[in-house]
Amino acid sequence: MQPPKRVNASCYLTGSPRDFRKCGVSRNLNRREPRNVVAIPTPWTGRIISGKESPKGAWPWQVSLQLLHPKFGFIGHWCGGVLIYPQWILTAAHCIHNDLFNLPLAALWTAVLGEWDRNVEEDTEIRIPVDRIFVHESFNNYQHDIALMKLSRSVTTKEDHLQAICLPGANKPLPRVCIATGWGHTKTRGSLASRLMEARIPVHDNKACQAKYSGSVPIRANHLCAGHLDGSTGTCVGDSGGPLQCSEKDGRWSLAGITSFGSGCAKLGYPDVYTRLSFYMPWIENKINNSRLTNELSNFSTV
Repeated sequence: MQPPKRVNASCYLTGSPRDFRKCGVSRNLNRREPRNVVAIPTPWTGRIISGKESPKGAWPWQVSLQLLHPKFGFIGHWCGGVLIYPQWILTAAHCIHNDLFNLPLAALWTAVLGEWDRNVEEDTEIRIPVDRIFVHESFNNYQHDIALMKLSRSVTTKEDHLQAICLPGANKPLPRVCIATGWGHTKTRGSLASRLMEARIPVHDNKACQAKYSGSVPIRANHLCAGHLDGSTGTCVGDSGGPLQCSEKDGRWSLAGITSFGSGCAKLGYPDVYTRLSFYMPWIENKINNSRLTNELSNFSTV
């Protein structure tokens, strides 16, 4: 069974009990930008084809979401995710629910942080069960493709090889090129990548996606359009829910989008569509703050 396809501010939301660490800092300071590669999401998932193997530790917020399927048993890597807060991960809603399956039970999911080579048990790996799942209330296939996962515990300061990514500021223009990462397929009919891959992709105005998808999928302000148009390389099965990250002037990385959908794998003339993070900041803050309040109330005892 195949897997489905605030920049200069703290990455932690209002009401945070402590400053966990400075967000968006790559742990590999000598890494180079990948060249001549691209990521293109498919309708359900994505792989990075012709991408470049990432340096170990370069993307410390990258998450492998692993699935224990209620019918098929342990699947392993199913989708990507991204750490945005010590106890919170973002991913794509279609990884959890679509026309073919519905997997909203937290007990089915484990987040693997610090992963690099899926085929090797590394000392950097931290496995944390998922405690709660929040799929966007208006999710409908290609619209509002975003979900939050609350972990059963927070990442601690002692786990200093892990790092949350910065969240985007409102109305901040994106750079011309950003980077997608994931363990998706590296060939059209291949298998998942063993090691984390990265791909450098151009960002477009949404009009580029509207021109191609308007007949089937309305492209709106909550979408982000990116990808090469020459069909040379792209993404497919396994990268969905992973980050589209952009480098800032101060060297930190911010989360621009979540891998969502496209028209096939590296289809000529078709850019990719990501979930635009800046559009969903109020939703993210609301869910996290409400969850925190609920926990505080549940721990409040009366006589």
